[in-house]
Amino acid sequence: MAFVLYALGAVVLIVYLQLLYTRYRKQLSSIPGPFIASFSNLWKLAAVYYEDMPGWNMKVHDKYGPVVRIGPNHVSFASPEAFQVIHATRQAFAKVREYFFLHMYRLITIYGNQSDFYEVGAPVYHGEPLENLFSLRDVQRHATLRRNIGGLYTKAAVKDFEPQVDSCIELFMRQLADKTRNEPAILDMSVWLHFFAYDCLSEMNVSKKLGFLERGQDVNGTIESADKIFFMVGLFTQAPILQWLLGFLRSLVPAEEAEPVLKFTLSEVEARRKSPHNQTDMLGRLLDLHLEQPDKVSITEITAAIFINLTAGHDVLAITIRAIWYYLSQNPRVLNKLRAEIRSASEGYSTNAVIQETLRVHPNTGTIIERKAPREGAIIDGYHIPGGTIVGVNAWVLHNNKKVYGEDSDQFRPERWLDATEEKVLEMSRCLFSFGAGTHTCIGKNIAMLMISKLVMEFYRRYDAALAHPEQGWKVHGSWVTKQTGMDMVISRL
Repeated sequence: MAFVLYALGAVVLIVYLQLLYTRYRKQLSSIPGPFIASFSNLWKLAAVYYEDMPGWNMKVHDKYGPVVRIGPNHVSFASPEAFQVIHATRQAFAKVREYFFLHMYRLITIYGNQSDFYEVGAPVYHGEPLENLFSLRDVQRHATLRRNIGGLYTKAAVKDFEPQVDSCIELFMRQLADKTRNEPAILDMSVWLHFFAYDCLSEMNVSKKLGFLERGQDVNGTIESADKIFFMVGLFTQAPILQWLLGFLRSLVPAEEAEPVLKFTLSEVEARRKSPHNQTDMLGRLLDLHLEQPDKVSITEITAAIFINLTAGHDVLAITIRAIWYYLSQNPRVLNKLRAEIRSASEGYSTNAVIQETLRVHPNTGTIIERKAPREGAIIDGYHIPGGTIVGVNAWVLHNNKKVYGEDSDQFRPERWLDATEEKVLEMSRCLFSFGAGTHTCIGKNIAMLMISKLVMEFYRRYDAALAHPEQGWKVHGSWVTKQTGMDMVISRL
């Protein structure tokens, strides 16, 4: 009995000493922030659990300043200068990659210092992670893969996918025409716009719609399942022990069974390889590249590319489209300008400005895109950050910087992109973080812009959308992604 008491006492003492060491860790102890964040990840866990990481992150910067300690080994920055150093230059910091040991301290607490934010983007298939441009943390492998497949994602290349986009828009318009045949209809556009995004991405990648638009429903609960996964991943990546638990849970079920999109991707790749035919879609282009230069892109890399295109793409794309519809419904002045431009078939400046401003006011990610300070450490905004420290800038914090975007940075005002000087537009563009930055800029950006701009033009040429319950607003789920729900809108023909 005495031995057990001594053992428990030793464990408590070890935990206490570890907490003290973490709280007063050299060079991080001087960085302000929530008290609990100095020795645990509970602040981050709570922010994600209550689905308001963007709001919590902005509030701590308002309270503590441009540099805030939000976890035992995690520092959040707010300045454009820090953004450039950490995320946007060729020498930007590496993605987080830590192999941690689950000693007693981490097993009995959630106070661990490190996590692996990107590992969740690579499901294990045949015993190996299905690495892709999101999950890859090896700088050289990431650069090589991006260089090898990047030509398929250029503005010129994605124009070949316009027929697929047009096909999905036509189907969407037919559904709206049917719903509004006799009178305006109230539709939950947070759902319908998601249906469009998912079907359109699938059509562009594998020349198949998944049936969301045709049926007008979440086929096989695919979107609901993805929502749960995104929330769980957003929560579990905030602490190492939870990351380990997530990995353990995922290991219990084969990846292709746990993730229906992976199963679908594997099936499409296999079918196309068995019966090759000329198909103008992303899978076809990737397979052509493989046949021409097998050493340039492997079948595994092709599978991973299609998987991440479908998995990550549908939600972040839908988030931006929803935000456009929401903010245009609240700003008739902006909508009138946009519609006048659409009718005159002019250059599209207002359309681009609306999209840029939407990307600014409602970034599609709510958590920090984590990076790791180099081994030798770094001086950022006057603080010496030790090597291995997790650092980053939250897009919501950066996009509300008044020095960059003006005193009305909290307002939706697309004119800021039209009225500003060329130098100012360049500065604002450099700080726009919705598609990532630097060498990690989203490779699918041109695909997203093609889909969004064409849908905006076609919808607002034919229809109007007004909030059915403007007093209620919408619900933003500010976790890993910032999905919106509760967007009942009155859709009427023009």
